[in-house]
Amino acid sequence: METEARYTLVGSFVLAAILAAFAFVYWLNNSAGLGERALYQVRFESTVSGLLKGSNVLFNGIRVGEVTDIQLSPDAPKDVLVTLAVDRTAPVRSDTIVNVDFQGLTGAPVIELSGGAPGAAPLAAATDGAMPLLTASPESTQSLSQSARGTLNRLDKVIDDNSSALHDAINGISTFAGVLSRNSDRIDGILAGLERFAGGAKTKPGIYTLTARTSDGGCSGGTHPQLVVPEPAAPMAFNSDKVVIVGDPPDDNPFDKAQFTDNVPAVVQSKIIESFENSGCFAAVTRPLDNLEPSDQLQAEIRKFAIELKPEPVADVEIAIKVVSAGGKIVGSRVFDQRAQLAALDAPSAVAALDTAFGKLLSDAVPWAASLPIAAKDDAAKDAAPAGEPDVPEPEAPEPPPAP
Repeated sequence: METEARYTLVGSFVLAAILAAFAFVYWLNNSAGLGERALYQVRFESTVSGLLKGSNVLFNGIRVGEVTDIQLSPDAPKDVLVTLAVDRTAPVRSDTIVNVDFQGLTGAPVIELSGGAPGAAPLAAATDGAMPLLTASPESTQSLSQSARGTLNRLDKVIDDNSSALHDAINGISTFAGVLSRNSDRIDGILAGLERFAGGAKTKPGIYTLTARTSDGGCSGGTHPQLVVPEPAAPMAFNSDKVVIVGDPPDDNPFDKAQFTDNVPAVVQSKIIESFENSGCFAAVTRPLDNLEPSDQLQAEIRKFAIELKPEPVADVEIAIKVVSAGGKIVGSRVFDQRAQLAALDAPSAVAALDTAFGKLLSDAVPWAASLPIAAKDDAAKDAAPAGEPDVPEPEAPEPPPAP
């Protein structure tokens, strides 16, 4: 029996210690520490659903106390009196604002204290010794569902009052959407034009050039004298670095995304010079120079250098070439015309077709010019003599007088 009594005494002591520890922890957690407490009473003029004894009291988001009592007001049944135990160091003043907020995943309600001017007087107790009283605004306990319900009610009233105007607006939007749908292609064109006008959404054009003719081994050692190639003459439409289109281009105009390294006459001049140099038939081929002696010239005129879309897309290159001697005499004249089909309606295909047609033209023009009987340098100087002045032989020296 004595052993059982000792066991009972020890068990009771352990159980009492555990309960005391739980009670201390609970008290410490709900009293926010061991500091001195001040009691305040808050009057709510609306419901405080979910608020319980022990709910936290926060001041500017910091926990300073808890709710110790909740009761109905005996003199106003609609009001609720809530007693708060708050740390005495909390700056509760006469103008402190009281709200009910919800925190955490569970949405547990808490009392939120905030505000208060620095110069406001501390909240004092009533003259009859009652606890200091704070009055919360009616909106302080309004829940989110109540706010949403009120907002929806007001929105529903606005819709009812303006139902005819909203109906007309919806019909107008439907009509406008139909017009946009029927004219979508035109609108796309207008927007594209505005983008080009404003300089926006413009892709950088591709830069292209032409290909010179390579040597075919027909000449060696420069069998012809020096040849000067001036820049070809061209109509204004072809004197550009853009690909010229004969006819109406497609709506998206893919050809405007291509440009040559220089204006077409300058590029053609450069490739003609390079092609004649590669032929090996001329001692020198150059552009006109100020200090250059009179030389034979190859004068070119670009008559066509464009893409024709009808009846089928082709590149058409037509150049008239004259070979003029240093004395101004036309040695030969011929018009070269070549065409090449486009593989596709895009900028690279257009440039490739122009290059193909121009290459075929050079393949005909270079051998033709090399085959002309261009005068030698001495003959050229003779041709350069002014016309109408016959050659006059030098007078013979007088015979010496006879001897006496």
